[in-house]
Amino acid sequence: MSLLRESIRKHLLLEKRIAQMAEKMEVFFNFEFHKGSHATERETRPELSDKGKELSGKYSYEYNQREISNSELKFFIENNLKTLIAENIINGNIVDNVPFVVKSLKWELAFPIYPKREAGTYWRMNIGTLFRESSDNPFRVGKDQFVITVE
Repeated sequence: MSLLRESIRKHLLLEKRIAQMAEKMEVFFNFEFHKGSHATERETRPELSDKGKELSGKYSYEYNQREISNSELKFFIENNLKTLIAENIINGNIVDNVPFVVKSLKWELAFPIYPKREAGTYWRMNIGTLFRESSDNPFRVGKDQFVITVE
């Protein structure tokens, strides 16, 4: 009888340890962001008017021509995107090889990301182009395209 009690006690302790471990378990994703040649070429948009103009009776403000630097992009990603991207991968909103868009009026940034799952939880995120987002110059997205909006 004591052998049975000992076996049950060990089994219950094992289950308790597994439950404790699962409760504290976190999933970590490794992301590698790459800015391609097109994104580098589009750090500024000289073809967009830098002067305000009237369109259909509505005044359009000037487009921000400030260059989107690597350091600005890195800071934005590090402080705003990693957790959002991980959550959306877990929720199934971001899937392998299906581009999604990141937009932020506050940061005046918008860009598409082409996600590529390399292995396990390691993803490569390729940035397609860069755009200075504003209410007068919104970045257009595809129909039913997933968008992460950063406030």
